[in-house]
This record gives sequence, C-alpha cells and structure tokens, in this order.
Amino acid sequence: MLTALQIEEYAGGSFWHIFRRNRVRVGHRYCDSAAVKSVVYEHYRGKLNWTTIDRFVKGQRDRLLCPESVELPASLGYRRFESSELNRRMCGNAALYLLRMAERRDIKTVLVDREGECLDLCERLTEYTEPVYVVTESPELYAAEAEYLLSEKGAILRVSRSAGCLRDADVIISPRCISDDLCCQPTAVLLSGEKPAYPQLSPVIYDYTFELPQKYRDVMPPYLDEMYFASALYALAHARGLSAELFTRCGDGTVIHTRQSLVEMLKKRLSVAGDFS
Repeated sequence: MLTALQIEEYAGGSFWHIFRRNRVRVGHRYCDSAAVKSVVYEHYRGKLNWTTIDRFVKGQRDRLLCPESVELPASLGYRRFESSELNRRMCGNAALYLLRMAERRDIKTVLVDREGECLDLCERLTEYTEPVYVVTESPELYAAEAEYLLSEKGAILRVSRSAGCLRDADVIISPRCISDDLCCQPTAVLLSGEKPAYPQLSPVIYDYTFELPQKYRDVMPPYLDEMYFASALYALAHARGLSAELFTRCGDGTVIHTRQSLVEMLKKRLSVAGDFS
C-alpha cells in the first residue's frame, strides 16, 4: 500500500467558514501490484489535527508520499518517503545508452562502486567498452567477477581502490552519491544516481525523467511529482518493470539534456581529447 498525503487550506472567503470543521477526503486506486491511498486533509482555521490524520495513514506514517511543501512532524514519527533506488537504475541505463550510441569500444569508462553493489551493471558495460575500470572499496567482490568475465566473455576489468584512473576518464558512472573530489577532467561525462554532495570540475548529471506508463499515471494522486511517484512504485510497490525505462531528459540541476545532446556531450569530450573521428 502506498499512502499519499496532501494538506490544503480552505480557500473560501465566507465568514461562516471559521465555524466549519476540518475534513478529510480519502480515495483508493489500484494498478497491478500497486494499491494507492490518497489522503487530503483540508483545514479551516490554520491548525492541523494530526490525531485525525493518523487515523487514515496509520502504519504508513514513516514513509508517506507527499509534496515537499508539506511539513511533517518528525516528533510524531512522520517521515516523507525518499528513495534514489530507481534514479540509480536510470543512471546505469543512461550510461549504457550513451556507450551504445557511441559505437566504439575504446572510450575510457570508470564505474565508481565503493560498496560493490553494481556487478550486474559492470557486466553490461563490458558489452560496449573495454576495459572497464572499477573504483571500489570492495575489490574482493569484483575479483570473482573479473575472472568470470575474462573466462566467459574475454572482457577485461581493471579493479582498484585508487581513484587515479578517473583523471583521464571519458565517462564516469557513480550510481551512489558523490561525496568527494573525483579529480576528473572538466569535459568528462559524469553520471550519478544522486545529487552530488561535493562539487566536481565536470557537471554531474543526476536528474532523470521519463514518461511514466499511462496505467501508473491513472492511479497517481495529482498533487505528486511524476518521477517522485515512480520512485515509490519501484521501491515500495515492486514495479520492477520501471527499471527498463530510459530517460527522455536528464540534467545537472542547471542544464537539461536530451538523449541526443548527451551523446553530443560525449563526442565533444572525445574531440577535445583528440580521439573522436
């Protein structure tokens, strides 16, 4: 069950509205494995009765879907749902698309995977570029992967704890949040699944949008952002089919890219490096 909450103030101008009680509107919609409850709390006197709201959200209070403008009382156990799980998947999909469209295998590609969570992505990267460089704090997890890829596919991994390989990388993929200086070139294409915590020389592309399938848009509460709702479907309602979606737009918080402009960004990087013909 996904539970969404919106809080609205009564907009009427009549004197008599001050005597009216707050009210709650509840709706339910269903799609595949997703059951969506929408709770709209309408108040008239500027005060919120969280006891009333709690009757409708119940066990979902610690993962409520709501607009960023809604202030939830953390002291009562309320927490806004947040997840970058789907966005990290979109990061990987964007990288695979970019390398596939480049149609060459000599693009220096580095996967930053500190915890060793992206073995499946690493394997798919070897379909389009070689060798694939991996910067990780868990080299033992990648040792078996490197042996498997070499013996079964003839693909080469370069695994290291050191970030030295990032200095001349063309494409850098960091699904998790970037929390330190990667020391990359300012023309490198840098993809992440989360907004960076540390500024980089190269813009970090981390915000991905795609067209949510109509069946999910039909059950989405109108006050929620589409990509935010998609992240909840993926993380909480097991809508794993969304993992195959490819971005239509992506951005670094300032510049918005299309698929084509992202490819052109890589071409520019390779041209500057003297590699693109």
